[in-house]
Amino acid sequence: MLILLACTAGPGSTDLDTASGVLDLRVTEADVGELADNQFLMEGPEAQVEAGADAMVCVFGTYTGPDIGLHDVYTYQGEGGHHLQLMGTTTPAADVPDGTIMDCTGEGGEFQMSDLEPVGITNGGSVGGEQIDVAMPLPDGMAFELESGQRFVMQSHYINYGTEPILVRDLAVLTTIPEDEIADEQWAAPLIFNRSDFSIPPGSSLTTDFECTTEGDWNFLYVMGHMHEWGTAFNMERKVGETYEPFYAIPEWDPVYRDAPIIDYYPDESLAIPAGTTFRTTCSWFNDQDEALVFPHEMCVGVNIVYPQKATIICDGDGQ
Repeated sequence: MLILLACTAGPGSTDLDTASGVLDLRVTEADVGELADNQFLMEGPEAQVEAGADAMVCVFGTYTGPDIGLHDVYTYQGEGGHHLQLMGTTTPAADVPDGTIMDCTGEGGEFQMSDLEPVGITNGGSVGGEQIDVAMPLPDGMAFELESGQRFVMQSHYINYGTEPILVRDLAVLTTIPEDEIADEQWAAPLIFNRSDFSIPPGSSLTTDFECTTEGDWNFLYVMGHMHEWGTAFNMERKVGETYEPFYAIPEWDPVYRDAPIIDYYPDESLAIPAGTTFRTTCSWFNDQDEALVFPHEMCVGVNIVYPQKATIICDGDGQ
């Protein structure tokens, strides 16, 4: 399946439409500039986000180009953008035609995030014209797989802190490598440790943990944790023998890590993990809201990029 999972991006018009009272933050091709021969654009949904709203909107499509390697993704959003994600879906076009735009906010939305699957990670972007430093570049010659006929969903997440509605449309620039130029050991894929069945009671703390076991002999290129602003601590450990050893830890979670995560990068083969290695992910939160917090408004996700591996691997933990 298709791509991404990250915090993102970009410039757009800020002209106020006085007739409708809507602030136009749509990104245009002019904001992106000229593309190279090995690049192409994908377009996010065009939608209106009301004042004070925390909204995710999705548009469905089908990739019709040749099988190819996806080396780099750079995303553009208007001010208030939280992320632009390009996800794979098995939903057929007969059920949801290309170009369909729908609410995918989560609880109560028309389409649930749990029905989507990432295949790659965005490498960078900017929000409202300001660069967001979450770059996770692949080494030269390395790529994620993008297959012809892949159905995808582009999901735009906006938090409108303003007092007027905003009109949004995001863009992503994809940089590619021909499939026949990628060596077998240069294919990479996301390895996702995820728990989504938690519920954090209002005014309460909650800690949950779950285990995942690797299926192949992989080199880890990137490791990062993802929670939102109610997180208090994030920890990933790996089991060596009968003992859990530190792997990745943020003992004091800062809300800024939601958009600017702490990323461990291993540019060589020094982090080789054998098949059958068990990882334990632990997330802690404090909910200061009046209602319970559930996925996707809060998250507990370990994001890893591994190679050599073509297909995305997702472990949905049962938690404790």
